[in-house]
Amino acid sequence: MSKRLEFKYKLHERYAVQAYDNADVWAGNLTIELDGIRYDSVMARAFLVPDRAVEARVRAELFVVDIDLATCRTGDVEARLWTDVNDRGFVDERGEFRTGTGFYVSMHIVVDKSGQPVLSGNNLVFESDVIRIDQTGVFHYTAEFSADDKAVSDASKAWISVNDIALNRDGVIAISPEQVGRCLSITEVCVRKVGARLDADGQFVSGTFCDVTLRLEEMQTDVVYLLPFFEPGFGDLHTGQDVRKGALGSVYAVRDFYRIDPALVTPPEEVDFLSLVSDGLINDLDLQTLLHERQLSRLRKVDDFNNFRTFKELIDWVGRDALIQLIGRAELRAIARRAHALGKQVIFDLVLMQTSRDCPLIEQYPDWYVMDEHGQPKIHQIAWLVYSDVALLNLPFNRSLQNYLSGIAPFWMRTCDLDGVRIDASQTVDRPFLKQIKNRINAVKPDALVLGETLCELSEAVDIPVDMIYALLVDFHRDAEYGNQYADFLERTSGTFAPRTVAMAYFENHDSPRATKIWRDRYQSRMLALLRNIQCSLINATAGTAHYVNLAYALEWGSEWGEEARTDFEASTLLYPEWAEREPHSQLVAAYEALHKFVSQRPELQTGHVYFHRNTDSEDRVFAYTRYNQHSGLLVAHNLDARFVREVVCPIHLLPDVSLLRIDRVPAYDTYEFFDGLDSDRIALTDEGVSMILQPLQSVVIKLVFRS
Repeated sequence: MSKRLEFKYKLHERYAVQAYDNADVWAGNLTIELDGIRYDSVMARAFLVPDRAVEARVRAELFVVDIDLATCRTGDVEARLWTDVNDRGFVDERGEFRTGTGFYVSMHIVVDKSGQPVLSGNNLVFESDVIRIDQTGVFHYTAEFSADDKAVSDASKAWISVNDIALNRDGVIAISPEQVGRCLSITEVCVRKVGARLDADGQFVSGTFCDVTLRLEEMQTDVVYLLPFFEPGFGDLHTGQDVRKGALGSVYAVRDFYRIDPALVTPPEEVDFLSLVSDGLINDLDLQTLLHERQLSRLRKVDDFNNFRTFKELIDWVGRDALIQLIGRAELRAIARRAHALGKQVIFDLVLMQTSRDCPLIEQYPDWYVMDEHGQPKIHQIAWLVYSDVALLNLPFNRSLQNYLSGIAPFWMRTCDLDGVRIDASQTVDRPFLKQIKNRINAVKPDALVLGETLCELSEAVDIPVDMIYALLVDFHRDAEYGNQYADFLERTSGTFAPRTVAMAYFENHDSPRATKIWRDRYQSRMLALLRNIQCSLINATAGTAHYVNLAYALEWGSEWGEEARTDFEASTLLYPEWAEREPHSQLVAAYEALHKFVSQRPELQTGHVYFHRNTDSEDRVFAYTRYNQHSGLLVAHNLDARFVREVVCPIHLLPDVSLLRIDRVPAYDTYEFFDGLDSDRIALTDEGVSMILQPLQSVVIKLVFRS
């Protein structure tokens, strides 16, 4: 019997689909090579550089008993690759998202110079033609085999997917914009807390978008991430009770995803509408989408604001509610415009898991919600955390609901020129839906940043198809005291995720107490608490590796001046940004300004390897590592001890593939430099390596130059 007939019998005749005996016939080991890096099918990542496509090749393997695979030739069995690369899907005329259909690419048996198959163990290996990826987004691929009698071009030819032969799943490719590879730093901002105050009666007055705009220049990061700004809900439709969390209610209890929280908007009485129009911050489309037909009879274009002689006439005609939404959009656009002028981006929180309990969607689409035994929307609960103010959405594979939710981010990005999203609790969302979200976002803005919250075990986050994951090190920093703790965690992280993963790293966020307060209480010293604060951010900015998991440092607004009051957006508490003008807090601000500049100027942090100089002594109180490429490096050392001076020697000669030429004995960055009265010891080069004496909680960065 010919090999062709043997393959035909085993692949097409002997077994039913998904009922193959894998001891007899097996297929799998899907891998993909992106720009020279090989990935398994769980996740592959690449950054798209303008005017240069990412080149990809896919491999798959096939094993069949009783066939001499080593003597196979072209024509004995065919293989092809299916992929939807460069096809993000589309929104049809009814507003429904449709996935792309994909296309097929030829695959060939991998052979040596003499034409003999190159086996992987006992498996036949197939490789695809080169695929050029020139779009950001999330894409899939899989392989299929055939050995029937029909030509490859025949549409009726029988193909068997690797997924139908054995336990496999489609491969995933996440293509991110080039900027993500630069590890953009991020500041998290709760708008209602920026510029907040107490009025004469002691009542809390929310901060506004305008307050954020005024403070953008002070935020020494690349990206400003806004917590939800949507209109919140406070009640329960079924009981009529006020179920808000705290005095203010949660920003995550969203009543309407397409309306802005009025508390974040300047009151209409204080707004010059004609100035907003002349500045291009209100446009004709706003009028068409926010006003009804009667209102539009006098206000079809923004120039028609001139037709109203007094503010009272305008508010009588349009209504306060509509004016607030017009102003809200204008002021959100102003944030984006000012941020872009400063070289920053603005992203916002996309809430997917729940709505408020008085959201109109509950009555309009009850099948969008998980219902309890009483037929009411179920309260959202995670472990011991009970979110009694929200209704849990029935999200998994709910097509109409997912279509609605995935349209929210594109709407606000188009409407207000925003630059991306943070996806709340992304680890709980089914992956096809995350793909839909990212692809709809990238269709609107190809270089958007999609950040996925991953507050879960590392292994549960490896397949989340976003540009950047987090939150690494949030609570880890607070209690870590030993160098090898950090090295162990970061090496485990790099061993878990796909190469070229970028992970945002905090030391505190809106869900946690202020770390600086915890440190001040622990050390009984404000200065030491501030030193630990900047030390943690320096670790977050430098301790990754571009070839596995790189880190992007992130701050909660207030971290940069050592805020001790929890953001606690549900409570009418105030933060203290005025501390930024007082010592020693102002010195911490200067340290962060220098850190932002330093990180942006060091190519080793975007392209380099990392080598951890592990401690062998029992004390283990110094965390040291080198970030390096073939030309230069940065030796970074942190004394984690708040009481004692520590000496460390880092043997640079152990770095692979490089040879040290010289070091700069004056640190490129020294946290003690920014605080008056703190003396720093200098650096020495010895036969054993670079020797440093580090003061309590001091961190230094030493520039290394290698021989060509």
